Amino acid sequence: MNTSTRPTRLEKYSPSLTLDSRGLADSRLALGLAGLGGAWGPVDEKRSLETILRALECGIGAFDTAPSYQVAETLLGQALKQWHGPQPIISTKVGRLPGKDPHEMRYDYSTQGMRDSVRRSLDILGVSKIDLLFLHEPHLIPIDERSRVVEAMRQIQAAGLTLRLGIAGGHGEDWNGLVESGAFDVAMLFRRVDPCMQDGIAEDIPRLRSAEMLTYGASPLHMGLLGSRYDEFVRERPSWVWRSQIDRATRLKVLADKYGLSLPELAHRFTFSVGELDRVVIGASNQEELQSALDDFEAGPLPAEIFAAVCDLNDTTGSDPTRLH
Repeated sequence: MNTSTRPTRLEKYSPSLTLDSRGLADSRLALGLAGLGGAWGPVDEKRSLETILRALECGIGAFDTAPSYQVAETLLGQALKQWHGPQPIISTKVGRLPGKDPHEMRYDYSTQGMRDSVRRSLDILGVSKIDLLFLHEPHLIPIDERSRVVEAMRQIQAAGLTLRLGIAGGHGEDWNGLVESGAFDVAMLFRRVDPCMQDGIAEDIPRLRSAEMLTYGASPLHMGLLGSRYDEFVRERPSWVWRSQIDRATRLKVLADKYGLSLPELAHRFTFSVGELDRVVIGASNQEELQSALDDFEAGPLPAEIFAAVCDLNDTTGSDPTRLH
């Protein structure tokens, strides 16, 4: 990465007029429900429901869920029945199905399977239309199947089951046959733009902008590496975290300590400050984590000196050749 491909720092969080113009509201933040729904392990459903309701009370205007996030859609549907304020923007996904537990991987990209999945989601959520329907894990779709999948997504949209379409995950060749189809409005960048990984700025953003697509930046804490699981992951690196990312995380911890910030605050405020992201999807497993993320947002964009220092760290540690989905 060189200085011309660094992320742009926002001086203030302005409403996203581009998202709003496509009917997706203008809020900067969305709450991802993977952790609250049980995608990473068993949850206390009562506490998760309370956290979703708290997010609504705090003004979170967008929620991201998926059938594979265990009970996430059910809990969001329950919360919406109890909520009497403005209706939030809801995104869910097709392609990956619920498993008997978080470790079971089930997929169905057939035309009928995706349509059935959307209808189940609508019933569970208790809404008549999904605001934004993501194609989940597109790298798993064979290249010769992608035109059919695009057409199936268009049919779902034409049937009035969703307002907009998006792609969730992947990059590079994973998107061939999808991004340039013109069917999709949004791409969710997962671990592609955060303090540990900024390759998405040079490699993904220009392609998406050329296709007039908007961006959701997911997992600002890099799946917990920059949050509550830092010590655990540094001590015993999981297979999906590269060694270079562990090195970056330890350097980021030193940087955060230098400026009197916690590592999660540094990570949140950096990602919230990236101008190339139209919306940032925060994660939480309980009300305390939700409040911490909201407090970090209220603290404002990361100061320019610290933002530049995070970018400097990525310049010196380089990119990892391993593919990431």
